[in-house]
Amino acid sequence: MQKRILVLKGSARTGGNSEQLADALIKGAKEKGHEVSEFKLADMKIGGCRGCNGCWQSKGNCIIEDDMKKLEPNLENADVLVIASPLYWSSFPAQVKAVMDRIYEYDPINGGKNLHIKESILLCCGETDQEGDFDIIRKLFQIFSEFNKITVREMVCVSKVNEKGDIRGNEALERAEMLGKAL
Repeated sequence: MQKRILVLKGSARTGGNSEQLADALIKGAKEKGHEVSEFKLADMKIGGCRGCNGCWQSKGNCIIEDDMKKLEPNLENADVLVIASPLYWSSFPAQVKAVMDRIYEYDPINGGKNLHIKESILLCCGETDQEGDFDIIRKLFQIFSEFNKITVREMVCVSKVNEKGDIRGNEALERAEMLGKAL
């Protein structure tokens, strides 16, 4: 069965390690005939949530006019959400966090629109050699997914990659491609 997969690339660095990891997943997913939409968040203008609850008052339509409007149709139609991100201070970079916060307009309790995303995948890279440094980003992703009634399918966190291209030859690329094929 064909799935609609939304891939959010969170790195500001074009061709960086997390983007290469996302590209491997995309390759596998496309080989299996899935429909993939991808967005490089650093190239978009998406402001943070203002907490004004305007989205709740308008039944799920954020009042901020920016590039989040380009993501909304993809969010609303996706079966799978993939967030590919570098590790910044044990968490997501600002461009990823802004999108996650803006998904507030789809709040399953107070929002007027619902997400139909069934599964989520985290792809993350960091220069750290300490596996525990990924604990916070994993926990945040888990909480975000559970709150939005999304099942976390997998979290692939790759350590010891910092400079652009450090991920080349890493088994995580094959793992991501196989994950794309398994969707």
